[in-house]
Amino acid sequence: MRPSSMHLSHQRTRRFSALAFAAALLMALPSLVSADAPPGPYFNGFETNTAGWFNFSGATITRVPSGSPSTYATGVTPSSGNYYARLGIDPSPDSCTFGGGTAPIYYGPYTNFGGYSSIFPLGGYTTGVDIYLDVPYAIANPDTRFDWSSAVNDTSGGFRRDFVFNVGTDPLGYVITGGNNATRCGANPADPGHSPVVHVIASGWYTFKHTFSGLAGGPLTVTLQVMPAGSNVPLGTWVRSDPSDVIGVTVGGNRYGWFVQNEFDGLAIDNSFRTGIVSTPGCELKISNGGWIVAANTDQATFGGNAKVSLSGTSSGQQEYQDHGPMQALNFKATSVAAVVCSDERTSAEIYGDGTVNGAGSFQYRITLTDNGEPGTSDKYGIIIPGVGYASGDQTLQGGNVQIR
Repeated sequence: MRPSSMHLSHQRTRRFSALAFAAALLMALPSLVSADAPPGPYFNGFETNTAGWFNFSGATITRVPSGSPSTYATGVTPSSGNYYARLGIDPSPDSCTFGGGTAPIYYGPYTNFGGYSSIFPLGGYTTGVDIYLDVPYAIANPDTRFDWSSAVNDTSGGFRRDFVFNVGTDPLGYVITGGNNATRCGANPADPGHSPVVHVIASGWYTFKHTFSGLAGGPLTVTLQVMPAGSNVPLGTWVRSDPSDVIGVTVGGNRYGWFVQNEFDGLAIDNSFRTGIVSTPGCELKISNGGWIVAANTDQATFGGNAKVSLSGTSSGQQEYQDHGPMQALNFKATSVAAVVCSDERTSAEIYGDGTVNGAGSFQYRITLTDNGEPGTSDKYGIIIPGVGYASGDQTLQGGNVQIR
């Protein structure tokens, strides 16, 4: 389950073993980055459009008004507002093999949450979507399934791992578990090995939420929760963590939200979101007097720039950094200042955005600054550019001054 291109859309009739299927999904979705990319938050409640969502492999997403007719959950009202979206089923499913049998793979639409990210944001992030669970339909259609995944990237911006809600119908309504695999070849919503096994017997909107947490250099922890929409009381909670998922080393930021499997024609969804970093209104910072450090690789590096946030929360500025070698010489120049986060006491700040390396490409960056007072001899500076594997470390200034106010 590692989407990155449209490879599978041209191979509609292939059958995959369980192992080949996992490898093939590496090529399933395009590596899209659109407007409002991280670290800013993303939200679409489908009141005006389906921006940030994409049809895939014949499966569709369509914005509909309250009360829209359907074979699934006909006439329901939105989770909020006046519109929601319905998912059209893939008309030509692929298939996979396991245990000597064959199972269909009905790919569903996906969202990039406004853009993929290679940087794990300060404080982590949360993704989610509201899904309508129609219990009479479930009882009348036994063993019908969908899998909803929120995936995380590595630090190069490529796929790292899926975190998946497995949902199916049973004689009472719905059965739900959480794990890392999807499709009938890789997961079973009634699997007691992924306890708790949650049963939903009342129709309504339910929020499926992923919380990605942890500190730089430490393990990633992902908490999956399902709860009635508008409630903070989960019906079920699953915590997933792998010791090889180290934030800032093997783990970057968000990837897709994807209905890896959807067998419900007309499945109703609403209020898709990803939390993000919000700039600190009124914060202003500048680097002056020829800032330079000795980077973690022992190279001498120089830097300069400024940034500010308007009272309405809009960030702007310019940043430059040059590692003079010989260990890892590079020249970085910011093309955007997407977010500036300052501490309440104005002694530390973080800057996020995109920039070029050696005059080419577009790479996400994070700059950390510490202002320990004038004249700046104990101030600190650090930059990471995951896309080229560069990290200066947070270093005490050898020259220059950081001012945050």
